[in-house]
Formats: sequence, C-alpha cells, structure tokens
Amino acid sequence: MVRRVVILVACVVLAGVAILAVRVTSERFGDTEGASPTVVTEAPGTAVITPEASGEAAVNFGWRLIAQDDFDGRRVDTASWEIYQGHNPVSGETLGADQCVVRGGVLTLVGDGDATAATCGIAWHEDRTYGRWEVRARFPAPADPDFNPVLLLWPESDTNLDGEIDFAEIYDPARQYVESWLHGPGNTDAGHMRKDLDITQWHNYAVEWQPGHVTCYIDGVAWATYGEPGTIPSEPMHLVIQQNHNRHKATPPIRSTAEIDWVRIYE
Repeated sequence: MVRRVVILVACVVLAGVAILAVRVTSERFGDTEGASPTVVTEAPGTAVITPEASGEAAVNFGWRLIAQDDFDGRRVDTASWEIYQGHNPVSGETLGADQCVVRGGVLTLVGDGDATAATCGIAWHEDRTYGRWEVRARFPAPADPDFNPVLLLWPESDTNLDGEIDFAEIYDPARQYVESWLHGPGNTDAGHMRKDLDITQWHNYAVEWQPGHVTCYIDGVAWATYGEPGTIPSEPMHLVIQQNHNRHKATPPIRSTAEIDWVRIYE
C-alpha cells in the first residue's frame, strides 16, 4: 500500500514538472496574444517550436542571395542601375533621373502631373538566364489611370521578341489589384492573371524564372504560375522597375508615385 502511494506521488510530481517546462518554454519565446509561436509537445518536459512562414519567397524556399539594393544612398546607384533618359514620342512621356527620388531608404518613382508626364524608369545592369528576383513595393492612391507602374524582366536584346515577364503590373488607379503577364518568344501572349489586393500597402513581389515555368509570388505565397511548353523565355534578361505613362486622354495626368523599399536578386 505504501509503495503504491509513493509511485502515485512521483507520477503527479513528474506531470507537474512537464507542464511547468512547457509553460516556461512558451513564455521564453514570447507567447503573446495573437502572436504566439506554435508549440508541439512531443514528450513530457520537451517542446518543439514551429517557425512561422515568412513574408518573403526567398526565405520560404531557401533562395541564395547574389545581389541587392536597399536604396540607402541619396540617389540611384548607377553602378547597379541604368536610369532611363529621354522622350518617348509614342507614349508622350519623358523619362529622367529627376523623377527617381531616393530618400530615407526608399526609391520613389514620380510621375508628374503636367503635360510632360515626366516619370521614372531604371534597369539593372546585369543580365541573367533564369533566376529569382524579389522587390518590396507599394503603390499609393489616388493615381492617374494613365500612369502604370510595373516590375518586370526585360531581354538583354532590348526587344520583347525574346519575351517579357511582367510579374507585377498596375493599371488600377485605386490600386486595389495587381496583374501579371507572360510574353513568350516572338512576343506571344502566353498568359495573364489578376489578384485583388490593397497594393497601397507594402508587399513583397517575387518572380521565379526557370526553364520549365515562371511563378509569381506575393508575400511569400505563389499566386500565378505559367508553364505551357514553348512559352517560357530563354534569352538573358534583367530587372526593370518603371512607371509607364500610357496616354489615353488629352488632359494632363495627376501626380502619381510608386515606392520601392528594396530589391534582391537570387540564383
């Protein structure tokens, strides 16, 4: 009888120690309402912490970083980027460095609200065949419907006959949805998708370009995939960030902007 009591007391003590260990572990890792990590108990006195998914595709899928720009200087780094300059008679827009404003770690592409419709576009110097790119951006509203920001991969040949990958293209002046477009070799229409999203907020836009597919991500989650045989571009490309002005009306546009926090390039 005494032996059974001793064993029972020992079991109660061990259970209490296990509960205390899990509680201490949870408190140690910052267990607060709405933000606690997932705790999975495997055995008395042990706990496994399951990490939350990241808002970056690169982190979620283990992409290897090879280049980046955090826009920490006072102007666009011309060692990494070409700044578009000049007048486009087709669109009526003027592109120039004055429209590419770097301040407080953010690049702002400024589209002027006058007859010039002056705007900003930059292109990464290095071309690659296949790879992964991620850009943190937001698109303030209201904006003019004729100003269309876009994040894209553009061919080294400077002609979309080698294809084009628009992984975040904006046509909504209220900035409440984003689109992606794939132009295959010969500038064929190889696919288009749209996602409803408040893009006036910061989001991470990524694209993975591989021989068999193109996949677009937002905040670490895939939302558009293209993979029809014969439609995937295969010639070298580079990242372009620009705010196009596509004139659809005679009156001047209203001032419109796009903001870029950082750019990262991965293998």
